[in-house]
Amino acid sequence: MQIPEFSVQHAQQLNAYLASHDGAMSLVQSKGYLFAVICSPEPLDVHEWLEQIVPNSNGQLEEQVLFAFMALYHQISEQVYETGFKLPVSLKVNGEDDSYLDLHECQQWCQGFVQGAKSYIDKLMQADTLTAELVDALQTAYASLGFFALEPQLITTIAEQNQLSEIQLSLQQFAVMGDFALGFAELIEIIAVQSGLYSDEEESWS
Repeated sequence: MQIPEFSVQHAQQLNAYLASHDGAMSLVQSKGYLFAVICSPEPLDVHEWLEQIVPNSNGQLEEQVLFAFMALYHQISEQVYETGFKLPVSLKVNGEDDSYLDLHECQQWCQGFVQGAKSYIDKLMQADTLTAELVDALQTAYASLGFFALEPQLITTIAEQNQLSEIQLSLQQFAVMGDFALGFAELIEIIAVQSGLYSDEEESWS
């Protein structure tokens, strides 16, 4: 099957479809979730990740909607493994008003990422074969990529502890997110092999 390039029309189609289904992720949340799934050392079947994005759909999607999801998956996968991944979200700030900060897009992407990555991150963290450096790298990357999924009050507290405004902290974290996103798949691959839980030849968890 020839997978089409993900287009503006696909995005509009998925936005409308997801908004019409109770309990479904938003499109931005779906992008964060699929990024985590694509980086996983334990790939999910199409129907498995679709069920997480659109609960109770039982994989029964209209052909056009399915093609749009497949195009999105292919776009993210191509960026992760070939062209270089770029965060599909932005921080909305007003340079003239330090009190204005819109984290909505970042929150949704991070929430999707955490949902997709938590199970394999937890499993890798429990591996006793990892060096302290690898554990630290994994913890830092996961915390950075999921930062905006934290409760707003906790973000405020972290900013105060570091004597930063929320905007300063958020801009710093957003910049770091981009760096970690770019190398996250490679980091997970290295750690998965080092953990002993994953066989590079078999491409599955042991």
